[in-house]
Amino acid sequence: MNKSKKNFDNFKKILIQKKTELLNKTNSVQREIDDNLYSNVGDEIDTASHNSEKEMYFELVASDKITLDSINCAIAKIERLNYGKCEYCNSIIPNERLKAIPWTRYCIQCQEEIENSKK
Repeated sequence: MNKSKKNFDNFKKILIQKKTELLNKTNSVQREIDDNLYSNVGDEIDTASHNSEKEMYFELVASDKITLDSINCAIAKIERLNYGKCEYCNSIIPNERLKAIPWTRYCIQCQEEIENSKK
């Protein structure tokens, strides 16, 4: 097995582990939302508190789904042996960045450009 294939396999294991963690977290949050939905609601303050909690849960779930999509994309890239290339400039993403954020789609320079253009 060549070095890059072994490296890809290591990243794939990390990505699958993170994917499993996020799916478990999302399922747990969904169960909690469902449980709170059917619990007895007290006064207006309790209702407002429950609504606020639900909004927070939905934001967390939405954020996790974005990360899950990125993880699935990264796993597909590994399977196509195209992992570790910036989707914007097509340069190689440094291993340090991939170790920090294995599902990243962009090199640091392009990520910064994309974030600055959104401001």
